[in-house]
Amino acid sequence: TPEQVRAAAGAFRVYVSAGAPDADGDYVVDHSVLTFLLGPDGLVRDCYGQSRTAEELAKSVRRHMETYEPLPP
Repeated sequence: TPEQVRAAAGAFRVYVSAGAPDADGDYVVDHSVLTFLLGPDGLVRDCYGQSRTAEELAKSVRRHMETYEPLPP
């Protein structure tokens, strides 16, 4: 729902906005350009912007996978 999208965007502190619909009802969505890496526990482990290369992103994900330790209960 729109409310769920707003809540998720707020939780991740990202920007999202739907533009005005055209005559066909189509619209453009403007949004932040970020990719979040979530751990198995659902916590944000890293955030990647447009300046990271695919190789850097892959290296970071591998490092997070290899060093992951769950938080104590």
